[in-house]
Amino acid sequence: MKPIYLLLAILFFGTTGFSQTTGRNIGDILQSYYLFKDKDVVEKSIDFVNKTNMTYNQLEPIIGGFYGALFEADPTIKEKVLANLEQVESVQIKEFLVSLSRVSIDSAYAKLQRTTDYNDMNWASYFASGNLKYVDNIISNIRYADERENLILFLAGSTAEWSLCSNAIQDKRLKKYLISLKDKVESIDTILAEQPNYFREKTEKVLKEQRLKGLWK
Repeated sequence: MKPIYLLLAILFFGTTGFSQTTGRNIGDILQSYYLFKDKDVVEKSIDFVNKTNMTYNQLEPIIGGFYGALFEADPTIKEKVLANLEQVESVQIKEFLVSLSRVSIDSAYAKLQRTTDYNDMNWASYFASGNLKYVDNIISNIRYADERENLILFLAGSTAEWSLCSNAIQDKRLKKYLISLKDKVESIDTILAEQPNYFREKTEKVLKEQRLKGLWK
């Protein structure tokens, strides 16, 4: 297991989180796809994965979530990706895209462990399709923010809170949806009222407390 402070750096300051990329690059294109539907998204995605320094493990939840949802929402995109597979340099990514084209993303989510990657995947699926069921998947992880035995579940919960807060600031449709849930999900009020830094500091505080108790080293 990674040291706690390395995990914090990856979760809140790293490049693996779907919503953390900067500049007008592939991250921005994918994050706004359901709104603008960039017609060159396949070509730009392939160019990105061929040139990026990100590892396969970092790319997998983003590619899986985004294209898994998009293949179901728009079969013409699936056809285009499969027709252009030879342009993908990574054998792992090429094989992953083929396997992704053969499964239902919802059935995949039903089998996945609740982790930070699960949140990243669902954000990618939401940004690809605009379907709020993927936001519901992330919301269902909020309860794990109170977890104090299983570190993986705690991080799934804390990053769910943080990412919902962060993305609601940028995405008006998402914010409107969260407001509609205020009477159903207790923590939504706090998520909407606070800034992302609040949840980062909250997470860091819990991790420090657990470390002092000899846990989550």
